[in-house]
Amino acid sequence: MIRCQWCGAQNYAIDSWCARCSRHLDWAPPSRPATPEPRRPARRRSLTLLAPAAAGLGVAIALALPVASWFQAVGRAAPPASLATAIRPLAPAAGEAAPTSAPAPTPDTTPNADSTTAEATPTPDEDSTPSSGPPPSEPVPSAQTPPDDQTQAGQIPLPTGDPAATVARFYWAVSGRDFVAAAALWTPQMQTQYPPVEYIDHRFAATEAINLQGERVLGNGGGVALVYVDVVEVIDGQSRHWVGTWQLVDTASGWLLNRPNLRAVA
Repeated sequence: MIRCQWCGAQNYAIDSWCARCSRHLDWAPPSRPATPEPRRPARRRSLTLLAPAAAGLGVAIALALPVASWFQAVGRAAPPASLATAIRPLAPAAGEAAPTSAPAPTPDTTPNADSTTAEATPTPDEDSTPSSGPPPSEPVPSAQTPPDDQTQAGQIPLPTGDPAATVARFYWAVSGRDFVAAAALWTPQMQTQYPPVEYIDHRFAATEAINLQGERVLGNGGGVALVYVDVVEVIDGQSRHWVGTWQLVDTASGWLLNRPNLRAVA
């Protein structure tokens, strides 16, 4: 039997024509053309390509944000230290009566002949918290082991008429806890504005060591001198670094400290 490729009817093998559809059994119907696959719209292909690119861009942005934040934090400048004098009294300890605050000192009217070296000096702020110590010159021994007068004379020369030497003597006296001698190196006007009992005795009572790292005269003329100092103070094991200037005036007793202008540095 032969199956007709046109209608599917069964015919005898000797037949040449289909008994049902009368079509030649050797002829097959024309094959149907293959249906072409529909083409994707160009827009869909574009979206397909853009999706991975957008995902990659999002990942890159997410990774870059923490790095950008870190650089921004590093590049941000630290706020400048407030200009506070190093002779502010320390806060009273627990159980200790707070010292009576002195009235805000008025500006010093002492004329300064050297206009290139004169500086405005901030007066102590009664409400602000003291944070550091005095200025510098040459290394000063720890307050725990104060040197005697002979040792001081051998280590720091005190030439007559040298304002920087007066500054060094002041810090040597504070280091040796000789607060009376330190107060004697202040002018009467300085002692009136900054009572030594509060600004020397109480201020440096907790100081463990105060080292004068360096001092130099910035200007000297008309009986007024300006001395730069660099001081490191140790309180409760913590070091505090101070830099700034001292104004000194030439009196009948020699050079005396008249006005501080110190600030804490990191």
